Amino acid sequence: MILADGAREDVFRALLAEGKLPHIQNEIVKPGAYAKGVTVFPSTTGPAYFPFLTGFHPGTLNVPGIRWFDKAAYANAAKKMVKFRSYVGIETFLINSDMEKMPTVFDLLPQSFSIFNSVCRGAGRRNLTKIMRIWYWYYAHLTDRWEFLDQEALAKTLKAIEKDFRFLFVVFPGIDEYSHLAHPHHDKTIDHYRFLDDAVGKIVSQLKEKGEWDDTLFWIVSDHGLSATQSHFCVNTFMEKRGLPPFYYPKVFHRNGKKVANMVSGNGMTHLYFKNGHDWGAPTTREDINQIDPTLIEDLIQEAAIDIVAIRNSEGGVDIVSKRGEAKLKLLDDKVAYSPSPLEPVLSEVEGGEGRGEGKDPFGYKNISGLLSEKEILDKTIDTDYPDAPWQLAQIFKASRTGDIVLSATPGYDLRLKYEVPEHKGSHGSIHREHMMTPVATNAPLPQKYLRTVDIFPTMLQLMGKTKSVPSDGILLL
Repeated sequence: MILADGAREDVFRALLAEGKLPHIQNEIVKPGAYAKGVTVFPSTTGPAYFPFLTGFHPGTLNVPGIRWFDKAAYANAAKKMVKFRSYVGIETFLINSDMEKMPTVFDLLPQSFSIFNSVCRGAGRRNLTKIMRIWYWYYAHLTDRWEFLDQEALAKTLKAIEKDFRFLFVVFPGIDEYSHLAHPHHDKTIDHYRFLDDAVGKIVSQLKEKGEWDDTLFWIVSDHGLSATQSHFCVNTFMEKRGLPPFYYPKVFHRNGKKVANMVSGNGMTHLYFKNGHDWGAPTTREDINQIDPTLIEDLIQEAAIDIVAIRNSEGGVDIVSKRGEAKLKLLDDKVAYSPSPLEPVLSEVEGGEGRGEGKDPFGYKNISGLLSEKEILDKTIDTDYPDAPWQLAQIFKASRTGDIVLSATPGYDLRLKYEVPEHKGSHGSIHREHMMTPVATNAPLPQKYLRTVDIFPTMLQLMGKTKSVPSDGILLL
């Protein structure tokens, strides 16, 4: 399984159609399948690896972003507990211990190996880049030589398949990094799609020479897409001006007098956690936030950079608000109750938009409401600007570490201005289509034209003969 970090579904599909990925087309797609994948929210490196390696959403594993804050743990000063985290830098090694104790593919399949992958619990010595990964990333960050990492990923893969391996997961980071440094359609970025194709050709050739190609199940997947970024919006400054000073990475040890924690993921989304009176411990609902700052939510919506605002409500569900409208959402066992709210418009006029009218859907959906199954949600929303959004939001709000408010950025914007070196020209993390849609190519003949990335895990295990039921948020595709 190759994870082409940051590969956009539409770009991948277009390159296939133009004949610019010939090895992938002839060796993988032609005998197998190509499908549109919907990743998990937040659509960011690390949490969006979980589907392929565990079969679970980030919310299920209680790791709801690359940065998060645990309100209950933070309030318990008497105990040494995990209180907040950022998987950018040295804390990346802690993601495996922070996850809920679900089995990973490395636990389930013997002789399984990992390359340039941070989600590797159970791999042990079979994690072939355990220590060196962060140093490779640091070197590439200082030199902008991300092509070096793709070259190393290929070299280490070719070496690994000489072993008696059962499963191999390898990350190619070049597409993602050049999407950030330039933009998702830049020539340098497209070059790394082509490098990936050449790499697939060399891997397949080596497997054929070993006489193992006919017995090899091959996947090419991605964790998220990206969109070009023209403007950076500083959530920290926005909150400070309202008398709600936040603490945030990298300045998390400056916490005295802070009333909010701001934890950005992928720059396209962020969690906001509120101190409610003198207490951090309990969740803060929309009703509580209206007491803290009566116009906060309305003012967030008016910002061009803010696309979707999701807020915990007092009914145990989530209120979703945008410039288009408002809805209520609640997870009920294996279904989601979703209803656009028939409220009077809170904003009578929004610059550049049509305002929020009575009963208008926050995602712009048409005739979607009621008690919906996960299949119904995917089927009804796959071709919209917010594929699978109700299901994904329901999943992330299962986590106790999810914010009281979750913000999703408007494409073209991100939610981090300070401490972003080098400046990002491409962003991800949001719940918008550009970030959520990913390519899925496999030499297995899947019948589906679209799927969730969590569905790949149980399907892969089934195809590899692992017939015993394994816990998963995904469903079998065969």
